[in-house]
Amino acid sequence: MQVKLSEIFINKTDTVRYTKTALLELDIKTEFEMRLAKHLGLKYMERENSMDNLCYAQAPGMRSGYRQIFTKSDLKMYLDKVLEPGIHDLESGTVVFSKSMDP
Repeated sequence: MQVKLSEIFINKTDTVRYTKTALLELDIKTEFEMRLAKHLGLKYMERENSMDNLCYAQAPGMRSGYRQIFTKSDLKMYLDKVLEPGIHDLESGTVVFSKSMDP
């Protein structure tokens, strides 16, 4: 699934060009989170669970084949790994999502 950066991030200014760091600080659109959840076949969890959770299926280091959910943190980590350093244009930049959250 190839997605424009403008479909992922909420832009509250007139700026369309961002450094990778600034881009990853933008909020993510709820519609995109739901679309990605459907694409991945995973449930999207809005809030992170506390560290005392005993369910390994939600552990951050869990291999994608065993995962049942993903979070905003998972999405931001994925984007951090796949986006190249430099300047990104929200209108023309794209990201490809495979069927897993592994880059």
